[in-house]
Amino acid sequence: MKLGRNDPCHCGSGKKYKHCCLLAGAISAAAPADLVWRRLRGLLDGYASRMIRFIDAAYGPCALEEAWDEFVLDRDIEFEPEAPLMQLFMPWFFHSWSPDADTEVADASLHRVIPTAAYLARKRRHLDPLLVRYLESCLQTPLSYYEVTACAPGERIELRDIFTSAQYDVTERSASRSMQRGDLLFGQLAHLDRLTMLEATSGFTIAPLEKAAIVAVRANIAQAFPEITAQVLREYDIELIDLFHDIAERAFNPKLPQLQNTDGDPLSMRKLIYDLSASPQAAFDALKHLALDQADDVLLADAARDARGELSSVSFTWSKRGNTMHPDWSNTSLGTITIDGARLTAEVNSEARADAAAKEIEAALGEGAQFRVTQIQSMEKMLSDARAARAAAGGIDEAQHNELAELPEVRAKVAEMMAAHWERWVDQPIPMLGGRTPIDAVRDRDGREVVESLVIQGERQGRAMNPPTDEAVFRRLRERLGLEPAD
Repeated sequence: MKLGRNDPCHCGSGKKYKHCCLLAGAISAAAPADLVWRRLRGLLDGYASRMIRFIDAAYGPCALEEAWDEFVLDRDIEFEPEAPLMQLFMPWFFHSWSPDADTEVADASLHRVIPTAAYLARKRRHLDPLLVRYLESCLQTPLSYYEVTACAPGERIELRDIFTSAQYDVTERSASRSMQRGDLLFGQLAHLDRLTMLEATSGFTIAPLEKAAIVAVRANIAQAFPEITAQVLREYDIELIDLFHDIAERAFNPKLPQLQNTDGDPLSMRKLIYDLSASPQAAFDALKHLALDQADDVLLADAARDARGELSSVSFTWSKRGNTMHPDWSNTSLGTITIDGARLTAEVNSEARADAAAKEIEAALGEGAQFRVTQIQSMEKMLSDARAARAAAGGIDEAQHNELAELPEVRAKVAEMMAAHWERWVDQPIPMLGGRTPIDAVRDRDGREVVESLVIQGERQGRAMNPPTDEAVFRRLRERLGLEPAD
């Protein structure tokens, strides 16, 4: 039997059909998505506060605390109602959390019942049908990680689910203003007819470099579920949240990168000190081979001599041929050798180079040099001294740097260096690729996605440089790796 416009609505709301499901049906079937979006935003206004009151009454005052403890996974994160994290926690609390059998609940029948499901069961007849359908969608869609594939700032974003590969055109007015292709986000979508919205979001844009960690979790889930569905992701929501906390920690509390020298050794500033019984000239003659093919007159150009014309002090660079990390380098500077009267010092920047220096000095001088001590300088002290030295030397300011960066010869040299860097990069083992080279990693799906994210990050950093890296460098890189051209 067909309902008349003035008949009681079949949903049991008590409203007339024309004021209830007829209106909702007309909007979903015929109206533009923008109209649905505006009406739904009005319906959602104040919804969170109503849900909190409902949960407090139905589940008891401990529910929020229980859910928060589960969400933060024993991390020391305080509940702050105004924090960006609430954009993720609250939707998860409403649409995913449920009290287990051991949790104290005001109504025992609500054990293992998701709050939104309980809310709909008790309040459905009093809710707008459009809101009902939206909340039902929230109960079906999981938290997931998405990659931005296109963006119209202030209007919409196109997302690809990294776990399921599903594509979505999302109406999003706010977050889209700060996003760009290649960005990642963690959140929950909700679908209503032709409209897809961000119900939950991580509150910050995740950098492309985090793609490797996300792909690793996907590979782990795929071992148990080769086809990752929405239901599978709902079962793994805690693992996804755990990953999110790790990503957030790296984003907001980054650790200083491990600094390395050009041999790939961890930086550790060391000064080896020896007492010399040999004369400065004898020590120089024994050690000058460490400067490779430098002529004596070049090495001694700034040397000091005593009143008799005898060598008293000299300093020169210890070098070796080639370079481990940069095959196009002809030489590598390993440290500085200084002879000053009866004192010899060797200054190097790693433990490995210190060991090598000691072997060279002791082999060349034998009993003519007596080791005294190794002084180790902290990285903090080294950086502080470097800044002080630059200030004392009147280091160039930003304006001068920008002026230099505009010189054609400088731009040409930078372009040459960056082109050479990315040319070598494809054949270098990358830790984020499990030690594989990019050219090897692109042969499988997981590796290809991570390589793409690394290239996107490189493109962004290249555009931010002064002078910026020539886009042709990345076009050639993408061609060599078989990646799609950047937009």
